[in-house]
Amino acid sequence: MSRERLYRTEGIVIRRRNQGEADRVLTLCTPMGKIQLIAKGVRKTRSRKAGHVELFSHSSFVVSRVKNSWDIVSQAETVEPHAALREDLLRGACARYVVELLDRFFTEGEGGPALFDLLNHALTWLGEDDDPDLAIRFYEQHLLALAGFRPELFVCVGEHANAVPLRPGGPDSPADAHRRPYGFDPEHGGALCPDCYAERHAFPAVMALSPNGLWFLQECQRGPYSRLRSNSFSSPFPASLHEEVGRAMHRYITYHLEQEVKADAFLRQLRATR
Repeated sequence: MSRERLYRTEGIVIRRRNQGEADRVLTLCTPMGKIQLIAKGVRKTRSRKAGHVELFSHSSFVVSRVKNSWDIVSQAETVEPHAALREDLLRGACARYVVELLDRFFTEGEGGPALFDLLNHALTWLGEDDDPDLAIRFYEQHLLALAGFRPELFVCVGEHANAVPLRPGGPDSPADAHRRPYGFDPEHGGALCPDCYAERHAFPAVMALSPNGLWFLQECQRGPYSRLRSNSFSSPFPASLHEEVGRAMHRYITYHLEQEVKADAFLRQLRATR
């Protein structure tokens, strides 16, 4: 980063908190990493910056560098407000999960252009797509990869002497009832072949994963999102498939963070009431 007194950056607001009588501290995901800035006077009624620093907003910032304190937002201009995420309860809950996940896995200064682009695309998909769960599942896999926690889904992580490739086949294969279940083991970092799952299924952290569930997670890792979204099947991914892989990823993420993601708990509670 240049050491000039003023610098410019694009950023997406992932967290805000009040400071003093009229200020706000903003946490931004930017192409140069995750940063914190202070927006002076932004809570005043006549503040020109207020509408440009809303949660989830993608804005362009001019920032004044301050030694031994937060840098100060001098100017802010909205690039994409992602307004739909603040107007719809479910989409907003999904967006809160997405930004909290980034906030938990990346500390200040970490990240970069790839993470910024992933978040920006994910918020766009959440605001536009009919299936926000699909955007979440794709985002989880690619954020975990950028954070260094990508689950292994293509080779068994069990105790075999030689790595066993996992080829679940997908929805066009024979019915799940005729295929043995795979497993998912967060402690070992990924998926288990049917033999290893049969050996380890009694372990508390290990859960069953249907062939279609494993295939779906593999497809999320393969990307791109446009191919996943425009899949060749005649109907959207079923809710039962989303629920299964959602449980698997909840267990995996909670294990590695060693704590719950608050927005995920709220999102699951919200879905249960619908």
